[in-house]
Amino acid sequence: MRRGSWCVAPADRGSWMNALAQRLPAAGLDAGRIQLRAAPVDLAAFAAHVRGDPGFPVMRDAVIQNIVQLFRGDYLLSRLMLEEGRYVTIQMLLTLAATQQAEERSTWLTLGRLQQSLAGSELASRNRIEALVAVLERYGFVERRKAEEDLRLTLLLPTARLWGSDALFVEAMVQPLARLADTPPTGAAARELLSRLSLNSATQTSGAPTCDPQAPAWSTRDVAAAGAGHRNWHRLFAPRLTDYLALRGTHASIQQLATRDGGYMALLLLLDEARARGSARISLPYETLSNHTGISRTHARLLTEQAEACGFLRLHAKGGREVEVTEQFRDAADAWFASLAAFHLSLD
Repeated sequence: MRRGSWCVAPADRGSWMNALAQRLPAAGLDAGRIQLRAAPVDLAAFAAHVRGDPGFPVMRDAVIQNIVQLFRGDYLLSRLMLEEGRYVTIQMLLTLAATQQAEERSTWLTLGRLQQSLAGSELASRNRIEALVAVLERYGFVERRKAEEDLRLTLLLPTARLWGSDALFVEAMVQPLARLADTPPTGAAARELLSRLSLNSATQTSGAPTCDPQAPAWSTRDVAAAGAGHRNWHRLFAPRLTDYLALRGTHASIQQLATRDGGYMALLLLLDEARARGSARISLPYETLSNHTGISRTHARLLTEQAEACGFLRLHAKGGREVEVTEQFRDAADAWFASLAAFHLSLD
């Protein structure tokens, strides 16, 4: 995978997300039972309420720890699921797969339909979508199969490995929402998801699979298959997918780093280290970032310098040996996690 190939300017990203929201009906997401609808709540006001919840700091820290535990040392999965361009493409692929209907040919998931759904941006150009699908196929996340009804068409089929990996990621982000003290879910889909995750957690005998960050590998671990509930989650999520992508695009400072390989993981590692140390001044050397994310030490340095240029960090020593996490970074991160929490809690 080519480093930096999915990065776009922050000024372009929000406008592309909004344009995407307008284009998706033409791509077929409003076919049949799926109808785009407006958000049922004022998300900005709801996010502010979430951020003021007494349980918000615990919830935020749990999300960060979950994602770090899930992806640290797994170079392939972290690059596929955490880099923003690939994440957006995979979410669209799974949504199209979950909502396709056998009797409606226009809803079938093909490479062309996936490209059409995400057309018009450097974040997910046709060539990059095709390259990503090839990577997903190579590592067993997607299969190609001829349509029985028309052998001229090749369908894309997400495998159990991709569904399972996405289910783990959703669980890592959503399960901590139950720790909010005064903010119950307002949407039926959110209540169903939290109830299912709570039940799954109670019946599990072991935690989520983790990797040894000192001996990383290209995602060789086994991932449990996702149940039917996760596909149903994507069907319920489909009408709000465009709102979700647009919401993510409004957090330009976070997105500026999340569009780069290892960028989002680096941000989470910095926040998690500051939490563990109980101090804004931490040590996270470039070599450590490299080991945890799979990027080169040079790329780790460039990410850190970009974070400093964004006002997220102050570098006090060479090599990342003394880094200060700024209040601006904490504020941006809190706004980001509050917005995502509010969105998931409001899903109807």
